[in-house]
Amino acid sequence: MHLDELVEEIGSFGKFQMLMMFMVMTPKLAIGYNMMLMQYGAYVTDWWCVEDVNSNVSRNNMTYKYCSGGNSTCSRVYDDYTRTVVTEWDLVCERKWITPIITSIQMAGVLVGAIIAGQSADRFGRKKTFYLTLLLHSLFTIAIIFVSSWQAFTAMRCLIGITIGSYLVVCMFPVEFLGYKWRPALIVFPFWATGVCILALVSWLLHDWVYVHLIAGVWTMLFLLGWFFVPESLRWLVVTGRIDQAEQIIERVAMMNDRTKPVKTREMILKLSEEEEERTKRGKKYSYIDLYKGWKLARHTIILHIVWWSLSASYYGIAFGVGKFSGNLYLNLFLMSMLEFPFVVPVLCALNRLGRRSVAAAMFAGGSLSCLGVIIVQNTVSGDHKGTVITVLSLTIQIFAGEAWASIIALTNEIYPTVIRNLGYGAASTAARVGGIVAPFVFALTDNDTIPYVIVIILLGLSGVLTWFFLPETLGLALEDILPGHDKKEKLLEEIPNEHKVSDTFKLHESPIDM
Repeated sequence: MHLDELVEEIGSFGKFQMLMMFMVMTPKLAIGYNMMLMQYGAYVTDWWCVEDVNSNVSRNNMTYKYCSGGNSTCSRVYDDYTRTVVTEWDLVCERKWITPIITSIQMAGVLVGAIIAGQSADRFGRKKTFYLTLLLHSLFTIAIIFVSSWQAFTAMRCLIGITIGSYLVVCMFPVEFLGYKWRPALIVFPFWATGVCILALVSWLLHDWVYVHLIAGVWTMLFLLGWFFVPESLRWLVVTGRIDQAEQIIERVAMMNDRTKPVKTREMILKLSEEEEERTKRGKKYSYIDLYKGWKLARHTIILHIVWWSLSASYYGIAFGVGKFSGNLYLNLFLMSMLEFPFVVPVLCALNRLGRRSVAAAMFAGGSLSCLGVIIVQNTVSGDHKGTVITVLSLTIQIFAGEAWASIIALTNEIYPTVIRNLGYGAASTAARVGGIVAPFVFALTDNDTIPYVIVIILLGLSGVLTWFFLPETLGLALEDILPGHDKKEKLLEEIPNEHKVSDTFKLHESPIDM
């Protein structure tokens, strides 16, 4: 039995879904803004080494970006045009290692948040986890402006990272109210990219890491008003036995979408709830271990983890290395996200026509070829335009990686059933955060400009191969709600009307769990 049938009857993309998507996904603007904030925070502005001569500082003894060594000592003076984390705590020369460490620890926090949210959302509910995450994100982002050392700043960025990781896992629950044709819209629409564009604009206008944080914190707090509209996940309520609440939400959705509540609504959700209750009575409580039960599900889980890890290391490796690209930091930061907008409609159409797996593989191929282009340019082209060409190709890699990630997110959400969907998504997101911990060092730990792109081309190429050859296509499949055994699955299929077994909308005989 599948709730997709019920969702289609009450409207799978009507006024309710559009309003809910707006309330749940618009906070992603602030989340993307805050996640990438260290792109600005780690920016090294102009500075000079000023030698101390009789305790007097003179411009005649300034050396531009010179790191003193040995017996030579100097004081560093920074351009006062902009105030970043680097200028605040003098993070250059012998202290330059601190900046990637701060970003890496932030990404470690994102990992912890992903682990916590996956378990919390499946145990305590999507809505409570979601809004607690937003509240903490706002409070931590405002509190960070009061720190007085880079160590305290790092600790606060870790806490902010935890809330970001939690949000990125739990924000996907509106997919459980959408029909399969509209699920990619939740992922493809550039909320994240828009947030990063806003970051570029705000940092360009304010030039101060304190104000850039303050805006993110206050901005997030506004989204807490969604608590009064956004309901709990319908599927989570059903599989956890909250029948009355589930029925009320179905009635509410149908009314907002100008539909009539199906006559057999209670009968349908009761049956599904009873099936899950039988498992619970036998002591069944879902955990991350369930993602590895059964060879095929375990294989899909392991492959998804490798792909998510590779995507994160590649995407954030390029993103956090933006300060090394030629040209203006703020313009590069803006273009890196703005260029994703023209791809929204084509990718959405492709996901529904060609499939999630096919689009992801094509994006991985495009990113790999762009990396190869950078390597060729680095070793064959000279002149003033070399840096510009490399920057353009690097932005192209970022775009391909971002669209590949959108496709993989859709695939991941559709592979796992409701009872472990947040666990599965949380585990995949956790794997990505491990890649994110590594990402800040992709560009930071080497002076060889080719090595980072060699790393990225290997990661994207491997992900493309694994996705194309070893993951199932989920286009057109109904979302599974429980983890049936083979015998129970056949029994369920016998109870579904024949028209649903063969329809284009519900290809229930091809569950991704058992492919």
